Amino acid sequence: MENKYYNQDIEHIYKEHHVDSSQGLSPKEAEKRLEMYGPNLFTKAKEKSLLQEIKETLTQQLIVILLIAAAISLLIKEYHDAIGICFAVLLSTTIGLLTESRSKKAAEALNRMTEDIQVKVLRSGEKILIHKSEIIPGDIIFLEAGDQVPADGRLISCNDLKVREDMLTGESDDVKKKLGVIKQEELTLQGKTIYQDPIPAKQYNMLFGGTLIASGQAKMIVIATGDETEMGYIAKALGSKEESTPLEIKMDHLAQSISKVSTAVAGMLFVYMIVQIIEGCKLALDFSSTHQFLSSLSPLVSSFPEMKTAFVVCVALIVAAVPEGLPTMINITLAITMKQMAKINVLVRKKEACETIGSVSVICSDKTGTLTQNKMKVAKLYLEGSFKNEVELKRYPDFVRNCMINSTADLQVHGKEVKYIGSATECALLLLCEQYDYARTRLGSEVVKQVPFNSQNKYMLTIAKEENNYEIFSKGAPEIILNQCGFEKTEGQLKPLTNERKKQILKEIEALQVQAMRVLAFAGHRMATSYNVLGREEWKETLVFEGFVGIQDPLRPGVKEAIETAAGAGIETKMLTGDNLQTAIAIGEEIGLVGHGKKAVEASYIDALSDKDLEKEIRHIAIVARSKPDTKMRIVQALQKNGEVVAVTGDGINDAPALTKADVGIAMGIAGTEVSKNAADIILTDDSFSTIVEAIKWGRGIYNNFQRFIQFQLTVNIIAFLIAIISQIMGYDMPFTTIHLLWINIIMDGPPALALGLEPIRSAVMKRRPIKREAPIINRFMLRTIIINSTFITALLFLQIRYNFLGAQSIVNGNASEVQTVLFSLFAFSVLFNAFNCREFGTGSIFPNLFKNQLALQIILLTAVLQIVMIQYCGAFFNAIPLSKEMWLKIIGCGALVVIVNELIKQALRMLKRSAKSAVKQVKKVGMRSRKGLS
Repeated sequence: MENKYYNQDIEHIYKEHHVDSSQGLSPKEAEKRLEMYGPNLFTKAKEKSLLQEIKETLTQQLIVILLIAAAISLLIKEYHDAIGICFAVLLSTTIGLLTESRSKKAAEALNRMTEDIQVKVLRSGEKILIHKSEIIPGDIIFLEAGDQVPADGRLISCNDLKVREDMLTGESDDVKKKLGVIKQEELTLQGKTIYQDPIPAKQYNMLFGGTLIASGQAKMIVIATGDETEMGYIAKALGSKEESTPLEIKMDHLAQSISKVSTAVAGMLFVYMIVQIIEGCKLALDFSSTHQFLSSLSPLVSSFPEMKTAFVVCVALIVAAVPEGLPTMINITLAITMKQMAKINVLVRKKEACETIGSVSVICSDKTGTLTQNKMKVAKLYLEGSFKNEVELKRYPDFVRNCMINSTADLQVHGKEVKYIGSATECALLLLCEQYDYARTRLGSEVVKQVPFNSQNKYMLTIAKEENNYEIFSKGAPEIILNQCGFEKTEGQLKPLTNERKKQILKEIEALQVQAMRVLAFAGHRMATSYNVLGREEWKETLVFEGFVGIQDPLRPGVKEAIETAAGAGIETKMLTGDNLQTAIAIGEEIGLVGHGKKAVEASYIDALSDKDLEKEIRHIAIVARSKPDTKMRIVQALQKNGEVVAVTGDGINDAPALTKADVGIAMGIAGTEVSKNAADIILTDDSFSTIVEAIKWGRGIYNNFQRFIQFQLTVNIIAFLIAIISQIMGYDMPFTTIHLLWINIIMDGPPALALGLEPIRSAVMKRRPIKREAPIINRFMLRTIIINSTFITALLFLQIRYNFLGAQSIVNGNASEVQTVLFSLFAFSVLFNAFNCREFGTGSIFPNLFKNQLALQIILLTAVLQIVMIQYCGAFFNAIPLSKEMWLKIIGCGALVVIVNELIKQALRMLKRSAKSAVKQVKKVGMRSRKGLS
């Protein structure tokens, strides 16, 4: 954004904005300007209409294939199939749109809570309160500690002003502001002199919308509002995220594979059937003349009805291969998961992010407010010659009074929430003394003089009057305070403070500064009222040294453990912070990010690298200090080019571009700006890094659940596909009617698949590496299980078709027969029992976790009962006849074989695996003995 107000004289700015600094704008002029400039709000990104969202959903590859299948079903007059597929698509689309709509409303409510701000403004000579949105260019506003700056402005006056600009620049330290005119920066490039605006962090005479007043007071003239502010400029530059998520890509690949395989097999079957028809019609072509040739084709013409039937059968096979319930199951699972994740403080704005976060391989985390608490606290306490614990404070009343009286800060306490008002350093001291009532202590103290802290004197001094004495309290930079002291109190004894002792104290202080702590020293004294202390300016070697404190922004509870858990799951954490390198390294060492071949660099190092060099270097970089928005963007892009799935956390406007570019953007719900929340896929309502790791665990569990029901549904479709092919090749009639297949796909297939989608998350999910971006959703273990189970069930059904080993009677009732009913029920129960097999992957037995998903057991039992009730009492509609109890027992027993066979195969594979491991160990032992013998 072009901003020249930092280098203009303040009187020129008044004139340009047609405002009197003592009167402000008139209500009439304010109304006119509000109409001209619009409200002080960011222009909301144009939201997609309902029609656009429906269009996007219906153009997903799997949905497109389903719609084509429905259209083909209509053409060949398979109306039941067409209706069933269309219903499945409608249900999936509705669920998806409803869940995302609810999350958007929750995010908007969160934004409204954080953006409802009142501002003190000068209008017609009077100070009035108006809403932030009513601020306009030319307004003169008043700000004090704790206020949020509502728009960009130039300082008119200020008193000891410090501003938190971390949400704009990423810098965690409070920025000192002052009056003055700033010149443009002068750069020499290739012999040419170039002038450019200083970055916002260097514009000390400007305040920027969205930043916070940390301490002091200010008066400013507004020069830009809404989209024209620095934050608005970045918000406008954000593009919408159109990249497909890993889940969407994998589902598209799955849809392509299903359509290719089913079309190829159906095509080959169609060719085979045409050849059979041609052979059967005993075609003898006569090429003697055109008439004779056309006459010789008559047997083929008479076979057209059979060819039409062959075409219909092959098209029906393609339709049967498409898992129409899959999109619905995915959307229902995501909808339920979004609700459950909200309970662990994760508000999901885009439903696919529930799963995508489980694929994350790199977390690029902000430091302030995410890894740390963004709340300065006393970490080390050194009093009267040694380090102390907080519980010992009551033994040092002079130090406690120094913290409370020699301060202008305040704490706002709401339940467990503590808000800092004023200097974060002074607030940390008040929090240290929270067991004391600082407000009452201040009221009971008669402060007669106060010297505020500034960058020149580097100390704050307060004098309070007692009956016959003055209490003198001083705190500030250690070297300044030590210079004021001639004595030191050590365990209650007053001793002279020698130069040697000062060096020892400074050495202790340096040890804390290396750990990126801010060190503040304390001194005090009592002097009789007869001394002229009020007029005194110099305190050299007068006061008594009390001690010092080390203050830092502490880590959030559980952050170190969460990073270790993430590392154990193959997830790398990188810290991208606006802080200086020393502070970043200190935090990085505390949480274990640096070392082991990982290094910390400044953003300038990243800026000097080409994109290709960055892709190589980023593998060895754990911390980037002084990060800028464009630096973060480049890092995210480099990681994605390396095949990583990247999550980015952030709370400030400076984080928004990277949040948008990331595979999963994670914004802070409490400290986050409106722009960062709008750019994110997920909002953390507790701002905790540990919650991110918990969300990753959920995401991995969801991905596994998708794999479970995909494995289950594809097995069902493959069985139907294989049975149809075998029936045609072997010369049997199609064993199942359209209504049978529809019942299997919608009822027998749907609820069990949903139960698998809600399978409890296994603890083992955080013990494996992340799934790669390009990895197919069907892995080799799933493929093996699908092949084994579909082959077994197909063989079982074919044996029943061929040999009728269950002993079905030749009873026929209209279009229904017992033979067909038994076969249909055997298919249904085999599929149902296979749901148990799909609960575990690889060679894991189903029995250890059998009763951990009670809902799955209940759904499977209810579906089984529904199958029996349907056959016994609604048989006419389903082309079925009631069966005897004995037959039901035989069907259920046969269906259960799929579990028994599966468990036996897994047991055999486990034994082979153990034998192989044992053999490898034995070979290693023999090798070691051989080497020892040779040596």
